[in-house]
Amino acid sequence: MSTNYEPEKYLPTIDAILSVANLEEITVKKIRNALQELFGIDLSPNKKDINEIILNRYYDLIHKREEESKKQMEKQDALLAAKLSREENGGRRAAFRQARKSAAKVEKPKRPLSANNVFNRQMVLSADLQAIVNKERLSRAQVVKHLWAYIKENNLQNPKDKRQIDCDDKLQNLFKKKSVDSFGMNKILSKHIFKPEEVGDSTTASAPKHDEEQDEESEEGEGEEEEEEEEEVEEAEEKVEDGDEEMEEDSRVSTKSSSEEV
Repeated sequence: MSTNYEPEKYLPTIDAILSVANLEEITVKKIRNALQELFGIDLSPNKKDINEIILNRYYDLIHKREEESKKQMEKQDALLAAKLSREENGGRRAAFRQARKSAAKVEKPKRPLSANNVFNRQMVLSADLQAIVNKERLSRAQVVKHLWAYIKENNLQNPKDKRQIDCDDKLQNLFKKKSVDSFGMNKILSKHIFKPEEVGDSTTASAPKHDEEQDEESEEGEGEEEEEEEEEVEEAEEKVEDGDEEMEEDSRVSTKSSSEEV
C-alpha cells in the first residue's frame, strides 16, 4: 500500500462521494476508508489532515446547496408575484394558462439531520466564540453559519480576495491574528469547540453516540467500542468549513395547477 500522500488529488473523489451520499449517515471515517481503498494508500499517518479536508469539503457542499436553494426560492417568489400582478390587471385566464405551462417546482420539507452525527451534534463553545455567535452551544455547522453571518454583516471579507478575512477586535481575540484565510480560520476554530463531556457538562455528557460508532459496533463487535470512542473524539476535533449550515440536498417535485374556471 502506497504512502505517497497527495491531498489535492483526493478532492474530486471526496466531492463525488459527498454529492451522492446520505448526509444524515455519512461519516469522516467512511470517506477516509473509501479513499484508502480507491487510491491504495495508507492515510493513517495523515489522518488528522485528511479529516479536516473532508470536513471542509462537506461544509463547502452545504454552503453551495443553501445558495442554490435561496436562488430557487427567489425565482419562485418572482414567478408568483408576476402571476398575481397579471391576475389583478384582468389577465387571470391568461395567467392561469401560462402558469400551467410553467408549473413551478416546490421543495420537499427538509428532514432533520441526526443529532448524533459528528457534523450536527451540539457542542460547547469557548468564551471568545460565544462573544461572536451569542450562543453557548451550537453544532459545528451552526458555528460556521453564525460566524460567516457575523463576517458578512460586519464587511470583514477582503474585497480583493473574499477568502481572506480582516479581523475586528472580536475575531482577533478568537484567532489571535489581524487577518486569516478561510481554511486557517476553521482549523483554529477546532480549539474553541468542545464535546460536553470534555468540559464536564453532566446535562449532556450522556448524549447518544453518533452513527459511526453504531455502524462500527455492529460490524466489528463490542470489542472495538473503546477504539471507536477515541476516533469520535478525534473526528469531532477537526472542524473546517468555507461557508455556512447543515442540510440534505433539496429534492423537488412538480405541482399541478387547479382546473381552469369555466
